[in-house]
Amino acid sequence: MLFKTSDDIEIDYELSGKGKSIVLVNGFGAYQEIWSAQVPFLTKLGYQVLTYDHRNMGRSQRTEKGHNIARLTQDLYELTSFLKIKQAIFMGHSMGASIIFCLMKKWPEIIKQALLVDQSPKMLNDKKWEYGFMDYTSKNYEEKCQERPHVHETYAGLDDGVYAKLMLAKKANPFDRKDNVDLLENHMSLDWREVLETTNIPTTFFVAKESPYYRDGYEKWLEQKNKKINSFIMSPSGHVIMAEIPQQFNSKLKDILE
Repeated sequence: MLFKTSDDIEIDYELSGKGKSIVLVNGFGAYQEIWSAQVPFLTKLGYQVLTYDHRNMGRSQRTEKGHNIARLTQDLYELTSFLKIKQAIFMGHSMGASIIFCLMKKWPEIIKQALLVDQSPKMLNDKKWEYGFMDYTSKNYEEKCQERPHVHETYAGLDDGVYAKLMLAKKANPFDRKDNVDLLENHMSLDWREVLETTNIPTTFFVAKESPYYRDGYEKWLEQKNKKINSFIMSPSGHVIMAEIPQQFNSKLKDILE
């Protein structure tokens, strides 16, 4: 299904199931099919599940405008408003978590609960922050963003069922990384720590023990700052926890939702 944003960009989305709403937010260069193991699981639990592709990604419209976290967050807010979702649980992976951080800042009233998968609140490392993305700093991130990191994003590959659906989506709508570097640079430059330190929204971080991008520790730092925040270390898993070890992830997800 298609929804047109306030700046006339068509966003592709899928709505599954009935009940209380859960919104699943993709990361950079990802497709809504990455949640293939969660959608049927959540609908069986009695939830209405919303998935979608960001502008310039997946089945959504290709565009040269709006490549920043603020605009992607507005897209999400407009989509939920269009669907008359007044409040929902929001779960985001990687950059999708940062979009939820931005939503926390701008429209916190629509978030019942926030679930974040392998994403630090501050991407760039410095002398006082060692939990950023790899070895990226304010001095080198623009250069480093030009090329894909030379690491294995997953620990032992994706679940077979998720992989099959994801490959079909990628083949049908290839992602052009070069056309989205400006989005990645904007994502890298932002610092959401203050938002998380002060939020009243129940927030849970799923931290990948074997993530190639982040070292664990940021979640404990946040827990010390805000009692509304808690976390779980997931292992064995790389960056894409919900698609690498879906049964383990879904079991923990069910516990949290209950």
